[in-house]
Amino acid sequence: MIRKLLKHMAGEKFTENNAKLAGVNFGIILAMFLFSGIMLFFLPEEIPVLHNGTDNYLVPSTVGVWLLPVVASIINLSFIKQKRLSKINSMIFAVFLFLMIVYYISLATPQ
Repeated sequence: MIRKLLKHMAGEKFTENNAKLAGVNFGIILAMFLFSGIMLFFLPEEIPVLHNGTDNYLVPSTVGVWLLPVVASIINLSFIKQKRLSKINSMIFAVFLFLMIVYYISLATPQ
C-alpha cells in the first residue's frame, strides 16, 4: 500500500532501492514521532527552540516537540518527489533522531 502510494507520488521511475530508502526514512521519522510523544510527558511546559545570544525564544512544549518530526517528514517527502533519496539522507535523519533524543533528555533532566 505504501509502495503504491509512493509510486503514485514519485512516478514510474521510483525504483526498488528508492522504496527501501523511503521506508527506512519513514521508519526513522516514525521513531521521531514516537519519542516526541513519549517525551511530551517529561518536558517542561515551555521549551526553547531558538537562541539569539542571551535571548531564548520559548514555545509551548506541545507545539515545540513536534517541530523536528514534522520538518523531517516534509523534507523526506520533498526528497521522494525530487527523486533524491540516498543513504546519506537516511544517515542524516538518524543523526537528527539522535540529536533530538539527547536534546529532549537534557531538557527533561533537572539542572
